[in-house]
Amino acid sequence: MATSVYTSPESKEHNSPRLLAALQGQKSIFKVSKYQPGARSSRQTGDRTYHARRPHQKSRGGCMKCKERRVKCDETKPHCLRCQKYGVDCIYEEGSKHHQDVVSYLIEKVPSLVSPDSTAYSMSLVAVSSKINELLRVKPKRGNLSDPVRALHHFHEHTAPVVNGKSIHSIPRGKMIQLALDSPFLMHSILATAISHLCYALPDNSSYTAVEAYHWQQAISQYSQEIAHVRSENMDALFSACFLMTTHSFRLETCDPRSSFVFSNDPESLNWLMLQSGLRHLLSLAQPWLYRSVWFELFMESRQSNPLFDDHRSGREGLDPAFADICAIDDSSTEGSNPYLWPLRMLTPILAAERSMRSFSMYTNFMGRLDSSFYERLLRRDPPALLILAWWLGLAHSARQWWMETRIRSECTAICMYLEDSDDPRVLALLEFPAETCGYLLRHVQERMNL
Repeated sequence: MATSVYTSPESKEHNSPRLLAALQGQKSIFKVSKYQPGARSSRQTGDRTYHARRPHQKSRGGCMKCKERRVKCDETKPHCLRCQKYGVDCIYEEGSKHHQDVVSYLIEKVPSLVSPDSTAYSMSLVAVSSKINELLRVKPKRGNLSDPVRALHHFHEHTAPVVNGKSIHSIPRGKMIQLALDSPFLMHSILATAISHLCYALPDNSSYTAVEAYHWQQAISQYSQEIAHVRSENMDALFSACFLMTTHSFRLETCDPRSSFVFSNDPESLNWLMLQSGLRHLLSLAQPWLYRSVWFELFMESRQSNPLFDDHRSGREGLDPAFADICAIDDSSTEGSNPYLWPLRMLTPILAAERSMRSFSMYTNFMGRLDSSFYERLLRRDPPALLILAWWLGLAHSARQWWMETRIRSECTAICMYLEDSDDPRVLALLEFPAETCGYLLRHVQERMNL
């Protein structure tokens, strides 16, 4: 009997490299019988052929879709890999022998999701799920777990470990989710970040776009209201949301160098960088209670791991000579007289640091501590400012963060395109590292190769 491939009409996904990598070699597909007119079955002809089945482990707790199609389910929760691949609804029977819904999974993996001294321990799993739905004012469909609960699971298992590198592991991963149960703006931030990660991993699935936009809109709107009243009770939720919003403002969906601030007269085209100073503003507001924050050790670690964290020396001592020259920094220069001195002081230790995820906190410290005078130079497209930014982007690229990759490639390429016609050989020499990072072949490098 012939077979045909089953593909749900709801599916809009294709075999993207990221998706195929995530599926870990799963190549089996849904198959159903296809009727062929005129064909006579073995039962009709009287010929009955029996084939020994290959030994296999029977899936008892598979999803309903796989059971319906009579294919083996890997039982991944909340969505099995087969359903994820074809974009179909993945539903597990409530009465399944091996049933373990998403909320149960989260509580098992994140014990801190509910406090030992609260009544939450006596709440049923459905009640915990309902609490999340009530917090976001959403109504689950057909009694199944709501999409926010599933997104929360994705955040914990796949998104959280790669949002902020080492930083996200510096506090219990469940603490952020626990805070979100009482902070709608943080819950929206978590869900929006998780869905943004899904958009990155599954670029061909446009169904996430509207949901992502909704949660970011809610997160930003509610965060703006909450930050007007910073206090010890809400500072940790605000810190957590601020970290996640960093990914949103920095992330760029499509690489388009011509849309860069380098080729624009719109001051808002640099917002992706200027908004990174939001954490510094929040830290100043929460200063009286900062020592009680769950993030306090992380903040202190970032200072202690960088001996030049507050290096405000005047002059060019300790600076890279090539950069000091292009920025016209001499022994009498101060931060007040030269707008490049402070950014270059911050960049100097990063130049010598290991180019990997280990240096990620140094990369984020740089973009969060730039001042307005440097932003003004960037908007004026001064070559020294563009070179400092391009080098930082090239170094940050070594962290390989999903929410940074496209922005780095786009902005780096734009700076290379803008500066490659410079008559200053010092500019061209300093431009080669950023160009190599973003894969842009500079004109003078190409000419040198052709000699």
